[in-house]
Parts: sequence; structure tokens; C-alpha cells
Amino acid sequence: MKALFRGVCMMVPDFQIIKKVKMCSAGYTDFDVLSSKFYALYATCKEQLSNQRHYDWGLRNILSVLRTMGATKRENLDKPESLLVYQTVRDMNLSKLVAQDVPLFLSLLADLFPGMTPPPKGNYPKEQAILKSIVEKYGHIYHEDWVTKVIQLYETTRVRHGIMLVGPSGGGKSCIFKCLKETLQEYHNIVYKDIRFNPKAIRAQEMYGEADNQSGEWTTGIFAALWAKYNSRNNAYNTWIIADGPVDAIWIENLNTVLDDNKILTLEPKISLRNENDSLQIRLQAVETQLNEIGSFIGDKENLVGKCHYLLKYAKVE
Repeated sequence: MKALFRGVCMMVPDFQIIKKVKMCSAGYTDFDVLSSKFYALYATCKEQLSNQRHYDWGLRNILSVLRTMGATKRENLDKPESLLVYQTVRDMNLSKLVAQDVPLFLSLLADLFPGMTPPPKGNYPKEQAILKSIVEKYGHIYHEDWVTKVIQLYETTRVRHGIMLVGPSGGGKSCIFKCLKETLQEYHNIVYKDIRFNPKAIRAQEMYGEADNQSGEWTTGIFAALWAKYNSRNNAYNTWIIADGPVDAIWIENLNTVLDDNKILTLEPKISLRNENDSLQIRLQAVETQLNEIGSFIGDKENLVGKCHYLLKYAKVE
């Protein structure tokens, strides 16, 4: 059997060097020490925190955190760099941790930054006042833990282009979407619309589109049609396209290039007499938003870990 297979060499990326170079390019002067602490934190989290399917300590998560570190540094040039790293790493990872892992994660941060007072959490008094009135309008309870999740989702949408809201049925996911949407609508004075569909209720080909084997005619899928419809810069409203259903590798696999730095959705090649390699690409630009609300994972765990931040912002059909 060994003679039938070709040997392949693969290299594991050196995360510490990547972090050091990215932090240096972002303007951090103490990048050597801070990158070592960042590397030690993620290595320890991978070993000591519980094994959850939605945890991602890989390169995709690291690059998102590093980009946010750079933006935080540019906005706070007068603050200590260690404080900015502490705050960014904490705020970008705390929302995805289960309850039993939060104390351990915070204690690891305290050990890596000894003697430092934890930076304050984000404060949004205007948004929270609007949120409280909306919660009372719907007769819900303004519970602090639930409000924290709303704020975390709001903060995540500002720095991520991919988000999933994970939880069991009845856990309050739809209420978080609804209340946050109305809060932003009142705060920004812009209409927000939400469009829902269940990706497991249709085939993957019906979701993205497919080419007829006989005629070669391309049929646009539901997802692609929704995206094209709400992709006009002339729209006087913002759109949230919500994929409400379980996640598996069948329908989410086409979104790999969307979730990484390419931010392009490439569908299967269209059968054409002129160009057999012609394909439909959807590039992230500036008009709409997609959120995923899921209750469970199906299929291979490793194929899903990197896909847990999935908010498709601003698409343009080319």
C-alpha cells in the first residue's frame, strides 16, 4: 500500500514568529515580549481549557486578534502596550468561552500580566439605555448575563467578518438578534432588516446555485439570490441575512474563502462553451450582513472549528 501513495511534506506555521512580525508591523515597540505572552496564552488555553467544538486557537483566530490589536494601538497611542494586548485578547475571546472556562482564562491572563489591573470592559451607556427600553417593550427581563452577551455580540460585529451565535433552543439567541437589531436601528437612525433561511432545509446546490448537466445553464441559488438582492449601495437600510439552523461541513464548506482573509465566495465553475473555468465569485464590499444562529454541530469537528465566526459583511457579485 505504501508504494501506491506519494509522500507529502507539510510544515506547521510558527505562530510565535507570525505574532511577532504582525505586532511589529502594527506599531508595537515591545513586540518581542508581548508576542511571547500571546503565544504562551494560546498554547496554555489549547491544553488546559475544556475541549469545545467552537473553540478556535488557530491561525484564523490569531490573525483576527492581531488585526484588532493594531486598530486598538492606533486609537490609543498614549496607553501602555501591555494593557492594550491584555484588553484585546480578553475581549475577543471571552464571549466564546463556556462558563467553567472563564475563571481559568482570566487567571491565565493575570499570570501573564502580573501586577496589572485588568482593563475596564467596554462601556456603551447610550446603546444600553436604548436596549433596556426595548427589552421592557417586549416584556423580557433585563438580566445582566444576557445583556453581557448582547454587548459581546455588538463588539464582535465591529471587528469580525464572521460570527456564529451558538446555543440550545430557548437560550435567547433570537431575542439577542432582535433586541440588538432594534437598538442599532434606533441608535444609528437606520432601518435594519433581517432575512432568515434554514440551510438544512435545502440542498447545498439549491443554496448556492448549480449548473444543469445537459444545457450548461446556471441556476442561481437561494443564498446567492438573497445576497445579490440586498447588495445595492443605494439601499436605505442595512440587511442581516441569518442562516438559522445546524451547521455541517456540507453547506458551510463553500464559505472557507469567505472566512479567511480572501473574503470571497467562489461557487462551482459554470459550464460554458467559451470558458470552462468561469466561476461565480462574491466579494465582500459594503451593503449587507449575515449572521448564523445555530443550535448544534453536525459532522467532523475539525472542519467546523475554524468556521465559528461567520458574519458575511458587505457582499458584491462580480
